[in-house]
Amino acid sequence: MALKGRLAASAAEVRDHLTGPCLLSPMTARLPPELADLCSSLPIGDANGELLDALRGKTLRKDAFVGVLANDPFRLPDDLLDILAGLGCYSVANWPSTAMLSGELADALTHSGLGYDAEMAFLKRARERGFRTLAAITNQAQLPLVRAAQPSHVLIAAGLAASTAVPLIEVQRSLLTLMKKVKAEWNEIWIYEHGSIAEIISALRPGAAVIIRHPQESAPSE
Repeated sequence: MALKGRLAASAAEVRDHLTGPCLLSPMTARLPPELADLCSSLPIGDANGELLDALRGKTLRKDAFVGVLANDPFRLPDDLLDILAGLGCYSVANWPSTAMLSGELADALTHSGLGYDAEMAFLKRARERGFRTLAAITNQAQLPLVRAAQPSHVLIAAGLAASTAVPLIEVQRSLLTLMKKVKAEWNEIWIYEHGSIAEIISALRPGAAVIIRHPQESAPSE
């Protein structure tokens, strides 16, 4: 059975959550799940600023990752990694992530140097510096970039387009194929879910080692 992880808003939540690993991301954890999925592209706050504030003076469990806006236009990757290392944190994820986006918005961010490829470059740099890394991914087209980043773990999520235009069975089939390919290279698969995508993600639960849930969502029946 998968460990019941949590998207956490504070170091205290990480400390008190005892059923599985946590992903610390104060901004995405405090927002409604559907809005949180858009955080990588909306100017609604300072995701990394909130993260760094939450980490100062705190010690996280070793199984916890911190969610970094890896395409932060105001902070250089090495500067961010220097700050995190100074705070005693050596486990990072690309969260919030443009992996959730598609179409013109995703293309525009990539063209501006703020897309998914920039996130994977950040994780690759983090690995080179000795960090553990968790790579968020939503589709097979992103897999070559993930491979190049060589993350420690992979987190499968459902992209925003998956919950709208495409039939459920097709989305689940695509994600199951992605999970199979990811599992061939990384034994332990994490998945992310909240209420709006729970039905989509349900097909992945049997193969997951960790399920990260948004704190504003109650856990569905396993």
